[in-house]
Amino acid sequence: MSDSAQSCAIAFPGQGIQKPGMASKIVGTPAWHLFTEASEILGYDLGSLCLEGPQDVLNQTSHAQVAIFVTCLALWELVKEGYEPEVFLGHSLGEITALAAAGAFSFAEGVRLTQARGQLMARAPQGGMAAVLGLDLEAVYDLCDQVRRKGLAIQVANENSPNQTVISGTIGALEELTSLALERGAKRVIRLNVSGPFHSTLMEPVATEFADVVRDLDLVPCKIPVLSNDGETLLSSPEVVKEKLVSQITGPVRFTRQVQKLSAMGLETMIEVGPESLLVPLARRIEPNLQFSLVTAGGI
Repeated sequence: MSDSAQSCAIAFPGQGIQKPGMASKIVGTPAWHLFTEASEILGYDLGSLCLEGPQDVLNQTSHAQVAIFVTCLALWELVKEGYEPEVFLGHSLGEITALAAAGAFSFAEGVRLTQARGQLMARAPQGGMAAVLGLDLEAVYDLCDQVRRKGLAIQVANENSPNQTVISGTIGALEELTSLALERGAKRVIRLNVSGPFHSTLMEPVATEFADVVRDLDLVPCKIPVLSNDGETLLSSPEVVKEKLVSQITGPVRFTRQVQKLSAMGLETMIEVGPESLLVPLARRIEPNLQFSLVTAGGI
């Protein structure tokens, strides 16, 4: 570790950043070996997919999740000597990247884990997700309660910022909540391009299958704690890590609480590691007094 290493929280993004060229800054660097190793495990050329696409293949959940995991971990490999993280965190899938960076499991285990997660989530029950913009979190929870009282399945999936909340449920439930949200004064409700109702109880069949995968993971205690997606738990022990990996499939990502927790821990800086900025704009709306930046290969 460098004498000038910066003390901070290191954050990894989840699904949504995948696009051709996402690994372009890693080609020719010492971290490219991770793409080679991943390709051998996966049985296809992950590096080529991350560089050239095609976009529709890269967008498939079964490919996107492992592509993001390997890309972000490779970027961290290139820059980590400049930082001294007190805690790692990640948004949804990013939690697995954070656990790998914290030493909870080997890179190969992480590739197999994200491959299995992506494949299982690609077979999710019918449904979808939508981002509600311009309403506070309490209002969105209230609207979800109203929709459920009509016998429709819906819940809050991502607490992203004070004015951005993602909901997950059946198509009929999303349509019903969209109407109610706009009546309540939401600026917009945007359907997300995802293959299922992620982070909802509709995903329980997927969580059951994923639990079988997680049960066989070879884990060790984290060298640096990982802040769970619940916004409270600092993950270290293998038993708790396994529990949270499974419960995350059906539970909400409380990113707002995660960022607030960083401030409560006395941290001053959150660094997002990824090919483009996804979390920093959200985090700035949560805790404007913290310092934020995106770090990718080649610097900030």
